[in-house]
Amino acid sequence: MTHGLVEATRGDAVLADPAGPRRTGRRRRRLVGLLLPLLLLAVWQVLAALELRSRTLLPSPLDVLEAAHAFFLAAPRDRLTGVIPFTGAGWQHLGASLERTGTSWSLAVVVGLLLGLGVGLSRWFADLTDPLLNALRAVPLFAWLPLVIVQFGLGESPARVLVFVGALWPVLIATADAVSRIPRQHVETARMLGTPRARMWQRIYLPSALPEIVTGLRLSLTLAWTTVIVGELAGITWGVGAMMNAARERGSTDQIVVGILVFALVGYTADRLLRLASRRWVRWADT
Repeated sequence: MTHGLVEATRGDAVLADPAGPRRTGRRRRRLVGLLLPLLLLAVWQVLAALELRSRTLLPSPLDVLEAAHAFFLAAPRDRLTGVIPFTGAGWQHLGASLERTGTSWSLAVVVGLLLGLGVGLSRWFADLTDPLLNALRAVPLFAWLPLVIVQFGLGESPARVLVFVGALWPVLIATADAVSRIPRQHVETARMLGTPRARMWQRIYLPSALPEIVTGLRLSLTLAWTTVIVGELAGITWGVGAMMNAARERGSTDQIVVGILVFALVGYTADRLLRLASRRWVRWADT
């Protein structure tokens, strides 16, 4: 009898919390996701210990850790003219790349949203701009590099232009597609309730399209962060990409790997923060 009551209680608990098994499975998958980088790190250490390639070409994880410590925590050295520093210069390089990316990405988001709303809301505007926008979107990002260097010279401007171009298209396309697919019934209902035409984009189009727009923002942010390394090849002396290019010329593979890890960690963190910031605005889409 007691055994039957216990089983019944367990059954009631499962029925009361149907999401319990799903949460347990998700925790297990996340645990495996954390173990996977550790496994790759172990394989990397084994390959480095076997010395199948020279330490210059394949540094060990400990070599990379020492380089990362020197990059961020060591005392900075006196900077020589024309030389891109590494030791103790990590936070300055990272800050320069973040500022460059954040400024250009923010501008690309504003322009992409405005153009996307115009293309999605106006058939006339879409027909007028579609050939030009799609032709420009098909141009590879590296193809813009020689032109912007010729137009703006070496330095900050080419880097910022390239980041802007790379970040623009995901926002524009996501906004235009999302707005154009909003159900007609939503628009007609809003008009019946007296919503002014000038406020339709604010009350109907933009909120309804937000889930897809957020996806476009995430892709745009990733492209902006990965594009900045291309822009920092154009004669810039501060930035993670500039540091990596200087390390390549010196043959310092451990420093190059440090740069790769910085890009990976910062990019992952930025994407997570954007998802958390936008969750309250698109939570309704999960219901």
